[in-house]
Amino acid sequence: MNNFIYKLALLGILLFGVRGFSQKHEFGKISKEELTEHSYELDTTANAVVLYEKKRVYFEYDQANGFRLITDVFKRVKLYNKNGFDAASHEVFLYKSGGSKEKVSGLKGISYSLQEGKIVEVKLKKDGIFENEYSERYDQVKFTMPALKEGSVIDYKYKIVSPFIFNIGRISLQREIPIKKLKVAVEMPEYFNFKKFTTGYLPINFKESVKDSRITFTSTSRVRTSQYTSRAGATRKQDVDYKVMVNTITSAHVPAFKKEPYSGNAENYKSSIFYELQFTKFPDGAVKSYSTTWEDVAKTIYRSDNFGNELAKSNYYKDDLDNLLKNVNTPSEKIQSIYGYVKKKMTWNKQRSVFTRGGVRKAYKENTGNSAEINLMLTSMLSYAGLDANPVVVSTSDRVIALFPTLDGYNYVIARVKLPNGKILYLDATDKYGLPNILSDRVIRGSGRVIAKNHTSQNVDLRPKKPSMNRYSVQCEIDKEGMVNGKFNVRHMGNLAHDFREIHGAKDEESKIKRFKKKYSLDEIEEYTIKGVNEYGKGVSESFNFISYDQIELIENEMFFSPLLFLRDKENVFKSDERKYPVDFGYGYTNSYMVSVKIPEGYEVSEYPQSGAFKLPENIGSFSFRSNVANGAIQVVISETIATPFLLPDYYPVLKQFYNQLIEKENEQVVLKKI
Repeated sequence: MNNFIYKLALLGILLFGVRGFSQKHEFGKISKEELTEHSYELDTTANAVVLYEKKRVYFEYDQANGFRLITDVFKRVKLYNKNGFDAASHEVFLYKSGGSKEKVSGLKGISYSLQEGKIVEVKLKKDGIFENEYSERYDQVKFTMPALKEGSVIDYKYKIVSPFIFNIGRISLQREIPIKKLKVAVEMPEYFNFKKFTTGYLPINFKESVKDSRITFTSTSRVRTSQYTSRAGATRKQDVDYKVMVNTITSAHVPAFKKEPYSGNAENYKSSIFYELQFTKFPDGAVKSYSTTWEDVAKTIYRSDNFGNELAKSNYYKDDLDNLLKNVNTPSEKIQSIYGYVKKKMTWNKQRSVFTRGGVRKAYKENTGNSAEINLMLTSMLSYAGLDANPVVVSTSDRVIALFPTLDGYNYVIARVKLPNGKILYLDATDKYGLPNILSDRVIRGSGRVIAKNHTSQNVDLRPKKPSMNRYSVQCEIDKEGMVNGKFNVRHMGNLAHDFREIHGAKDEESKIKRFKKKYSLDEIEEYTIKGVNEYGKGVSESFNFISYDQIELIENEMFFSPLLFLRDKENVFKSDERKYPVDFGYGYTNSYMVSVKIPEGYEVSEYPQSGAFKLPENIGSFSFRSNVANGAIQVVISETIATPFLLPDYYPVLKQFYNQLIEKENEQVVLKKI
């Protein structure tokens, strides 16, 4: 049945594709049919759809400035309902470096809606366009289309003019809403040789062709009129003909990218195409290679005045550090003292960078800085103390993975220390809750490269080697009416403790209680306590007394319930039949449960789940369930472990089956029968 539906949908895509490409779309010209459309035929759950998207990337020659890279964008979006209004907002990121920057020109937008059968247009105004500095490498232009209504259609177009002719960048071919019609053209002069990379799992309809182009050079001769003056003479023109390589991508009815649980940075898995410049060869010139390696990129970073030179400075902290380490001797004590000192003194300004902006000296004086300033400072101090410390450049989790070596591939810095016994510690002093080898999610889901003092480098895996743990315990009793009351405790350890501190640590007690009531559907919580939030390096413990009225099902003279009560997983988060991209848990974890349920007077155990265990292949994960009846109580001990935090799509079927088995076991029923 599913195969039949798939074939039917595929036939629909082909038929609609032919019709879609026969329809013309022009900015400012809208049809009533587009405005009266109520849903998308191939995905009726879609809240919005891209009716048409066109992007042309090409090189334009200007005699004064040489080649410039131009990107023309036109997009038309249908908004079916209010949940689709997010698709009416757009942001453009403009690269900048060395005093040069990309610019947006010709930005126009129109919102269309039907009122009493007539098409009403509202134009995007300048006060609805916002420009700001997004980071040291990017400016941002963003806007939201005006006068939005359910059923509206929006048009917008703009042009990006870039002096960075060697960086075409990423061209997205899929979005989180469906695309009815997409056309992309990339036009490259024969002087530029680019290599293509693609991402995603959708087939790409790619065509190559060649067309002719011409550059006309104009020069004016000077005619001397006297010993000291001259005038313009004849104007001379010279034409240079060259070939342009054209890559054209056309797609019809591109399905929406569906974000699945544990996706990590989903942008990495959407269909897209990248271009890397391999070499240039201009007329009468030599071949100039632009291919590079990640090691070359790392060396370039280290040699920068805003990286390597800053790392070498020590005068600004020397006296303070000498005083701090006066009675500190062992390497571990030195690391602990220096790391704690920098974390306490410095406040991260939330800017991610591999380069300093104001410099480490200024940052130290003002007690604030970006990721490079704080962690280069930390690395420098560790080296000054005689430790084997080096910086690690990182591409954080929100950064799309660079498919080829580029200076823009990294945007963060941490420190690495190698102890005399060979143990390696990673430290991030921007993170107030961080510990050695306990890093924030933005770092562990990213990728890193350590750079040594001799400029050699190597990739490093920043994910924790051991699973973190949540340890739960419940002791409770059931009364004859089916009410459950008891004591609950959970202890968060490792990265789970770090994440708890980061997300919930600063919240008030009421917010923490509401979190449990919502998560477990508990009716009453009393005597809530929390310990260890500020004791970094230790676990965080939460405990409370609870009452629940809906965990027990009463049918005549019997009681039915899961021995895990509200702690059981009720449904599998992995619902899709297949998955085209990896499962990213961030880090491995273990959930450990110890539950004791006292049997009410006048009842006896008729049935209860038997012990059992199963595991995933290659030690990826495991599940064990032990149960027994003793001393008038049902007792269960359960362990759920995912040891491998990053799984390729090939493992998805067995992972989904693992969770199905886990949920089935946890939902097996205890049956108590009235004596």
